[in-house]
Amino acid sequence: MNIVDLLIAVVVVTILVTIILAVVTYVAYKLRLSREPTPRDEDPNALRYFVSYDPAASASEADSTLGRLDRDVAELEGHAAEA
Repeated sequence: MNIVDLLIAVVVVTILVTIILAVVTYVAYKLRLSREPTPRDEDPNALRYFVSYDPAASASEADSTLGRLDRDVAELEGHAAEA
């Protein structure tokens, strides 16, 4: 067997292995698609990954947080004055 016959055998085997892998990959892809979960039917218009931002609600939360922070700072200043 000379070098040309060996190279031809390598090329033919490579092509056959590539075709077999392509078929196996396609079958695996189709099996994966068949196992895909169905979409939720709760509310098709609902946001799935994001929540809506309401600036008015966050502003009132920020005001209450700032008020609480101001009270805490005032208490700490009172303790610092006593020490």
